[in-house]
Amino acid sequence: MKEIILGLLGFILFIVIVLAILFHKTLSQFRKMLKQAADAREARRIAEEEEYFKRTSTKHYRKDEEAPKFKDDYFKSSNTEGRPKQKPRQEPRRTTQTDSGVTIIDGRGNQQAERKIFNDNEGEYVEFEEIK
Repeated sequence: MKEIILGLLGFILFIVIVLAILFHKTLSQFRKMLKQAADAREARRIAEEEEYFKRTSTKHYRKDEEAPKFKDDYFKSSNTEGRPKQKPRQEPRRTTQTDSGVTIIDGRGNQQAERKIFNDNEGEYVEFEEIK
C-alpha cells in the first residue's frame, strides 16, 4: 500500500512540475509578445513622427519656386509693409477712479457706452444715475 501511495504522490509531483514548466514557458512567451507589441507601437509612432516631419519640412508653399522659402513663410507675420496702419482713436477715453484707487479706462465710443444693455422685450430695465 505504501508503494502505491508513494507512486501516486510521485506521479502527481511529476505532473505539477511539468505544468509549472509549461506555465513558465507560456508566461515568458506572453511577456515576449507584449514587449514586441510595445516595440512595434513605438517604432510606428517614431515612423509617423518622421513622416510628418518629412512632409511638413519639405512642403512647397509656392509652386513656381523649386525650394521652399522658410524665412519668407515663417516670418511673414512680421512683414509690416502690406499692413494698413492703425486708425487713431477719434474719441477720447473715459477714465474713472474708484474709492480704492483703481483706475478704470473705458475706450468705447459714446454711442456704444451709453446704449441700453437689454432690449425692451427682454424684461425690466431701470435707468439710474451714479451718485458721487
